[in-house]
Amino acid sequence: MRFFKNTGLNNWWLTGLFTLKIIAGLAYAFFYLQPAYYANSDTWHYFDLSKGETDWLLKDPLAFFKDIFVSGYQQSSGLFAGENSYWNDLKSTIVIKLLAICNVFTFKNYYADIVFFNFFFFFGPVALYKLVKQLFTLNRLLLIACIFLLPSFLFWCSGIHKDGFIFSGTALIAYYFNEQVYNRKINLKSVIISICCFSVIFALRNFMALLLLPSLFVWLLCFLYPVRSKMIVAAVYGLGILLFFVSPFISTTTNLPEYVIEKQDEFKKLSGTSAIDVPALENSFTSFAKFLPTSIDIAFFRPHVTEINNKSYIPAAAEVICLWLFAAVSLFIRKKGNKTPEQKAFIFFCICFAVSFLLLAGYTITFSGAIVRYRAVVLPFLFIPVVAGLQFSKAIKHITA
Repeated sequence: MRFFKNTGLNNWWLTGLFTLKIIAGLAYAFFYLQPAYYANSDTWHYFDLSKGETDWLLKDPLAFFKDIFVSGYQQSSGLFAGENSYWNDLKSTIVIKLLAICNVFTFKNYYADIVFFNFFFFFGPVALYKLVKQLFTLNRLLLIACIFLLPSFLFWCSGIHKDGFIFSGTALIAYYFNEQVYNRKINLKSVIISICCFSVIFALRNFMALLLLPSLFVWLLCFLYPVRSKMIVAAVYGLGILLFFVSPFISTTTNLPEYVIEKQDEFKKLSGTSAIDVPALENSFTSFAKFLPTSIDIAFFRPHVTEINNKSYIPAAAEVICLWLFAAVSLFIRKKGNKTPEQKAFIFFCICFAVSFLLLAGYTITFSGAIVRYRAVVLPFLFIPVVAGLQFSKAIKHITA
């Protein structure tokens, strides 16, 4: 496909990276086949349900697709509710339906479905690679490692689940948004693809889609007014925080702090060996402010080495240490010179989107194991600004000295 060929990577690179994603998808399947994880495994549960859906698709395709838009509740809960909610069920419904369609071609073979899913997942890292390569002059190996090969990203975004779709949708939106901003021209094809991707993200993880909007707005304003970039970020997110806390006074159905508290309570009710003892979160600015250090710790630094309960947590803890050591070292080997408006605007987008998502995840997720998966989806966006400012030749010199 031309979209892949235009990356500047030859066929060997593309084939190798795609093969790595399939291998990671197989590792994901094997991990969740283990007795300790199989019973609560979404991926195998989705596959089991998809086999019946495939039969339904072949028998009555119209009813099969119509079912996506039908709520199974007489009175569905709100958009962000975790129980008795059409919107909450939609994320599972989408994955199961897609699996059912793939089953038609793979004869209901889970491992063959991995190849189909990773074909769609591959669009995301390729789009992000093309975007960053267009904006920056970076070492190719370092860029490939940052976008394709971060261990937790490769693992969680290659298995049969929703994470790979979410990342691909986000990366494609960023790719086509940059295309229009850079050319200062609205392109109908790009708009249609972006709307489709946004719809997929909203269906699979609605709050992430909503967090994407202000970060794109920041990107546009920082491109148009690069001198005022920091002021723009402060104004947009300052207004966002204000609206968040005044939302209960606007309408009881838009009580956003209460939704965050409810989501945290849902996680607290779950059982698991990586549960984190967190302070109670209340519907007030003071309570959210006091909880902020805990949120930062959960989002950026968990799991701690001291809380490793089994071998499966060792790679995650090692990755956290290595990535933040790399980020710390990069502070001393930065490139000199000012960035272009395009570069600066994109970096602010990456930071705003990744940090806002991770902070919200830190407020709601109370398990170290779960935060690893949620963090993986935005990890390339979080570390692109680090890599973009790195003087690679100087880094190599320091390492080999």
